[in-house]
Amino acid sequence: MKTVDINYKGSGSNIYISEAWRLVQDLIPHDNVFIISDINVQRLYGDCFPDFPTITIGTGEVVKEPDTVETIIKHLLAAGADRSTFLLGIGGGIVCDIAGFVASVFMRGIDFGFISTTLLSQVDASVGGKNGVNINGIKNIAGCITQPEFVICDTSLLRTLDEAEYISGLGELVKHALILDSKLFEDIEKNTEKLIDRDTDLLEDMVYRSVQLKASVVQKDIEEKGLRRLLNFGHTLGHAVEAAEGIVHGSAVAYGMSIAASISRDEGYISDKDLDRINSLFKKLKLFDQISPDWDNVSDKIMADKKRKGKDIYYILLEDIGRAIQVKYPLDKILKMIKIKIQ
Repeated sequence: MKTVDINYKGSGSNIYISEAWRLVQDLIPHDNVFIISDINVQRLYGDCFPDFPTITIGTGEVVKEPDTVETIIKHLLAAGADRSTFLLGIGGGIVCDIAGFVASVFMRGIDFGFISTTLLSQVDASVGGKNGVNINGIKNIAGCITQPEFVICDTSLLRTLDEAEYISGLGELVKHALILDSKLFEDIEKNTEKLIDRDTDLLEDMVYRSVQLKASVVQKDIEEKGLRRLLNFGHTLGHAVEAAEGIVHGSAVAYGMSIAASISRDEGYISDKDLDRINSLFKKLKLFDQISPDWDNVSDKIMADKKRKGKDIYYILLEDIGRAIQVKYPLDKILKMIKIKIQ
């Protein structure tokens, strides 16, 4: 088993990467635990859940709303939960976001942990302490940063993911390579077939390396005031396309990364050869095919991007494969640059 720790100002989060599902019994309290999961995970793995009450939610972005948070809190109150309650989220990114958000606000904060069941969640969503919900179709516009006590990334759970969900997770894996680690990018290039086939040993290694990369950034900038913004590479457009067009997260972000890489080339940072390598990898991993988003819908979503500061926005570009930078653009300028690329 491999472990990664995130430490910040005396608090920490322990991340366990392996076939480590059973480890949860040693990490949670012996009583006063509630589980949050979704209907799919409950169906597949419910018989293996720890023996505690389970609150089951639906699936998809439609449930990642304040109404779901309110429903869960009412359930917790009716069941006698208190400030000593421990909340365990078992599921993908949506379950972890909701469970973390509920735990962060219920009675001003209770302890929580995750068993992360999707590749997207293991390499990104459940790591780093971001917890959020959507309002009016704007992703994660209400949220907080609170670290879970632990995250279990059991790569054996990835065998039951449907193909679209699995491929979506590869998008965030590539993102970490593009912004932080050229060697990881090369290794992904060399192993695309094994990745698509869900090779167990390769997945465990790449999830571990990806989590290490994210943790190295998060613990230096837990509140996303500087360095952590790099993790949003591809997300300014990606989140907008995801919300406006209903495309799965990883594919939408891959599309956003492709556009950002093209702008990076135009701005003189990366070469045509680098851009071709990036787009070739996206194609080999089947991350996206033809995407033609409606500009009016997309631009409205970009206007609500959390990285916007007044009339400016921090937009993440590639200085090289494996090294990202943040550039502060006037919002109207970056909107024009993106519009040219997608039309």
